[in-house]
Amino acid sequence: MKTRADLLIDGVYKRITIWDALDWKINRPELWEVYKDCLFSINKNPEYKVKMIFQMGRNGNLKKSYFRYKVADFEHRGEGSEESYRHEFFKECISRIKRLELRWLGESLTIYPDEILQEETIIMKDGSRRIADLLVNFSKAEPNYYVEKWEGKLAIEIYDTHKVDEGKAKQMKENGIAVFEFNVSNWYIKDEFQDKYDEEKQIVDKVNKLSGENGGYIRGTLRADPTSRKYFSTLLYEEERKKHENTQAQLKQLQCMYKEVLNRNNELGKYIETLKNNNVTYENRISYLSGRLQDIEDENKEIKQTGWYRLFGKKRLGHKDE
Repeated sequence: MKTRADLLIDGVYKRITIWDALDWKINRPELWEVYKDCLFSINKNPEYKVKMIFQMGRNGNLKKSYFRYKVADFEHRGEGSEESYRHEFFKECISRIKRLELRWLGESLTIYPDEILQEETIIMKDGSRRIADLLVNFSKAEPNYYVEKWEGKLAIEIYDTHKVDEGKAKQMKENGIAVFEFNVSNWYIKDEFQDKYDEEKQIVDKVNKLSGENGGYIRGTLRADPTSRKYFSTLLYEEERKKHENTQAQLKQLQCMYKEVLNRNNELGKYIETLKNNNVTYENRISYLSGRLQDIEDENKEIKQTGWYRLFGKKRLGHKDE
């Protein structure tokens, strides 16, 4: 069930709702006949828009009317075509949010969207196509590194009756698209309205509850968390830069240690030189004293050989002549 389509008039696409289609069909049938075959899907890129048709509600219940793809058997059949009203409703709500607060597994991310596109077609590397419920393009986030890590793109998938299939999540990751899944299956909303104003009131109410500007947030599951080549290169650069800084710091420390060793060596050299000088002084003193001792010994020998020493010296010393 789709409640919105793009109407092509004079080369320009205009977003309309089932309420607009009902008004034209009932109140301006001639105009409706002219443009009823000019309905297209609401993705932004005109190249990938597909034909839509307006389906009246069963049993005459006009309020249960909806848009559907004219041909449903395209690639990944059923993707984006068989949706509940709740699924469609929350896509519209989230597309209006100006500040996305996302929560998953203890992590938090704030995104300030540049634009949020509904049902955008994404071309995979193998040439196949995938439709994102919501494709968020952003250039500002907190933490800001997600802008570079995800290259400013995030797909938000609405989980009501079924989860995102593993194949789609894997393929999106391989193509560098992060995928966040929001489970809305337990949210209560009504799906019958008196008019477009009644429906708009419910949309505004849920937007206010989910918007980060009002303290709201969206809790879900991060199904794909890619790392862009640019961000990966930046990480490698940062690692190399840190290694270089650490090497430079270690080199500087070694230079300081080497300088300290040189200073210590200089101090030791001066100390050794002082010891050498002192040693020379002591050697000179010893040499001088040795010379003096030798002189005294020589004088003593000469004295012992004199007659006076023989006459008086031995007696004074208590020696007797033999």
